Amino acid sequence: MADVFEGKPDGRQSSDVAHKVSRFRPTYRALSDSEKKLHDDIKAKAVELEDLLGSMTRGDGTRARYHALAMTSLEEAVMWGVKALTS
Repeated sequence: MADVFEGKPDGRQSSDVAHKVSRFRPTYRALSDSEKKLHDDIKAKAVELEDLLGSMTRGDGTRARYHALAMTSLEEAVMWGVKALTS
C-alpha cells in the first residue's frame, strides 16, 4: 500500500485505462489525466460547498438537522459522482 503514495499503482489498480471493472470493484482501472483532473475538481467543489453550508448554522439547533441532511447528501453526491467517473 505504500506504493500508492509514491505515485505507483498498488495491486488493486490496473495500469490499463480500458480495464473492465465490476460493480463491486475488486480491481479498478487507471484514470486518464483528464479524469484525474475532473476527480480533483469534483472534490474541490465539494469542499467549497461544505464551507458554504457550514457558514449557515445557527447556535440554537434549528438548522442542525437540515445541515446534517445537506452534508450527508453532499457526501453521497460526491461518492456517486466519483463512482460514475471511475467506473
